[in-house]
Amino acid sequence: MGKSSLLNKVAGEERVVVNEMAGTTRDPVDEMIELGGITWKFVDTAGIRRRVHLQEGADYYASLRTAAAVEKAEVAVVLIDASESISVQDQRIISMAVEAGRALVIAYNKWDTLDEERRYYLEREIETELGQIQWAPRVNVSARTGRHMEKLVPAIETALAGWETRIPTGRLNSFLGEIVSSHPHPIRGGKQPRILFGTQAGTRPPRFVLFASGFLEAGYRRFIERRLREEFGFEGTPLQISVRVREKRGRKK
Repeated sequence: MGKSSLLNKVAGEERVVVNEMAGTTRDPVDEMIELGGITWKFVDTAGIRRRVHLQEGADYYASLRTAAAVEKAEVAVVLIDASESISVQDQRIISMAVEAGRALVIAYNKWDTLDEERRYYLEREIETELGQIQWAPRVNVSARTGRHMEKLVPAIETALAGWETRIPTGRLNSFLGEIVSSHPHPIRGGKQPRILFGTQAGTRPPRFVLFASGFLEAGYRRFIERRLREEFGFEGTPLQISVRVREKRGRKK
C-alpha cells in the first residue's frame, strides 16, 4: 500500500506519478503486473491519515475501502516513509493486516535520502514500535528512483510461502513434546497445565489448535509462537494459535 509510483517501478515502467503529500491516493488503484512469468495484481490503497474517531467524509470512506482491500488481499505490502517517524497510522495499517490474517511485507520508502544519523534512529524506532512483527520481510526502497525494487517480489514470495506453510501432524506433536519436556508451563495455583497434543487447522494464515489439560497463559502462548517460528520459519505471516482445554471426565458410579 502506498503511492502509485511503487506500482510503476515494480512494473519496470519509466513514468513516475508520485506526489510528496501523504494520502494523495484516495481510491484503490488496481494494476496487473507480470513478473517472472507470474501475473500479480497490485492494489494501491489509500493510507490512513487520521485516527478512526476523527475521520470524516472522504477520509472515512477511503479508510473503509482500504480495510476492504486488505481483507481481500493475500499479502499486504505496507509502505512506510523512512524519512519520518513511524506513525500511529502506520502501526494501525500493519495491525489491520495482521488481524485480517494477511501475509505481510514492510517496505521503507525514501531510504536513499537518509543520512547515517536518521538510519540509526529509524532502526531504534523499528525495534521499539514494530518489534511485534519482526517476522515480516523488510525491503528498503525508493519509489522515486526504483532503488532495490527488484527485492520486493522475492520478499512477497517469501511471505506467501510462509502464509501457506503446513506442518505434518506427527512433526508438530514431536516438536510440542520437546517443548513440554524442556520448558513446561509454570505452576499456577498448585496446577501445571500441559499441552496434550496439537494440530494445524489450516493455512493462509497458519492456524493451530492446542489441546491442553488446563488454561495456557498468554506469555506461554507467545513462547510457543516464538518457538514455532524458530523451528519452522513462517516468515512473513501471522500465526493464529487457539487452546482447547480438555475437561476431566468424572468417574462412573
